[in-house]
Amino acid sequence: MSPFCKPVILDNNCISNFHYAESLKSILALWPAGTFKIPQHVVAEAARWHEHGEEVCKIIKELADSCIVEIISIDDKSDDEVNAYMQLKLAAPVLGDGESESIAIASNRNHIVATDDGIATERCNTMFPSVEVITTADIFKMAKSDGLLQESQINKMWRLIKQKRRKANI
Repeated sequence: MSPFCKPVILDNNCISNFHYAESLKSILALWPAGTFKIPQHVVAEAARWHEHGEEVCKIIKELADSCIVEIISIDDKSDDEVNAYMQLKLAAPVLGDGESESIAIASNRNHIVATDDGIATERCNTMFPSVEVITTADIFKMAKSDGLLQESQINKMWRLIKQKRRKANI
């Protein structure tokens, strides 16, 4: 059913896009439980979102409580994971904690990273070329190819994302 051959680690920009599309809860529930993982630093970034942080964190908690998503963090006992995180944090231009944690975990646990951040994508492709990077658009395409969403639903979500990002001047 799912085109995801490995777990997908969501970055905050994908989460914010799904929230803007009014589909954060519904889009992540389309695939089997455990498909999506959200790093703790990403949850912290979402919490700092002035306008929507509380609501987004509430949705993430509901998704985690129902085992649709899993909240994860850097394994402090894994030198490889900690080193990858530090390499990502120290390289210029600086990535956020969420992007760094997402890529570090993905590189050491053989997961996919979902991000719309161009710098994070470039850094991941350069430092960890074996890590697959996908975007919000890729997730929508996979939902369509799996027969989980129709083109009209996806188009509506993109309109909402563009409209709300414009309004927020993002």
